[in-house]
Amino acid sequence: MEKAKSIPDKHTIMTEKEKKIVPPGLNSRVAASIIIVFAWLIYAIVHVVFLWERFSTIQNIALLIISFLLGVAILGAMWASWGIKISREYASSEED
Repeated sequence: MEKAKSIPDKHTIMTEKEKKIVPPGLNSRVAASIIIVFAWLIYAIVHVVFLWERFSTIQNIALLIISFLLGVAILGAMWASWGIKISREYASSEED
């Protein structure tokens, strides 16, 4: 019995632009982003479950907001530096 042959169509053919390699540093930043998001979620759950009674409600909300903003700042700095570096590389490659 023969295997069915796949017929390429316009929806499955990758263009040259899509075949480009993954930019350096992308994989590690995606992994770090996932880790930071889940670490913050774990912290928030642990804080609410175990530490909520030790502080006033205002202090608890402030701690959660500050920890969230800290995570956003870390992610923003990490992705902004990568974006600037990659945009310079693509700008120089398009000029050639």
